[in-house]
Amino acid sequence: MDSQDDRIALAVAQRAGEGADAARIAEAIGEIWDGIDVALAPVIGQRGVAALYRRSLHLAAAAHPWLELREDAQAPADLVALKSAISRQDHPAEATAGAVALLQAFQSVLTSLIGPSLTRRLLDAVWTPPSPSSGLPAQDPAP
Repeated sequence: MDSQDDRIALAVAQRAGEGADAARIAEAIGEIWDGIDVALAPVIGQRGVAALYRRSLHLAAAAHPWLELREDAQAPADLVALKSAISRQDHPAEATAGAVALLQAFQSVLTSLIGPSLTRRLLDAVWTPPSPSSGLPAQDPAP
C-alpha cells in the first residue's frame, strides 16, 4: 500500500470514528463521495465522476462481490445503493475494506487518466477530514 492508499484508509477511519458499525462507515463513505463530487464535477462533469465511479465499483467488486451494484450508465452515481450495500455488511471490517478498495480503485483510475500530481491536487482535500472546529472547508479566494 502506498502513502495515498494509507491516506484513503485513514480518511475512512477518521470520518467513521473508532468502533464504527457498517451503517456509520456507509455514512462516512457518503461524505467522502460528496467531497469527491465537489472536487471533480467542475473539472470532469458529473457524468465523468459517475463514469469513474462505475468503473471503480467494477474493479473493487473483484475482491468484494457485494459491490457489484446495478448502475445505469446514463445516471449519476447511486450513492444510496452504495451506502445500502455497505450498511448490509455483517462485519465492519469487511464494510471498511470494500469501501476503501472502492476509493483506492477510483483514485487509481483517475491517476491513470490525469496523472498522480493532478490527482493529488484535486483529491488532497477529500482525504483530509475537516476539523471539527472549522465550519466550512477552506476555499481559494475569489479572483
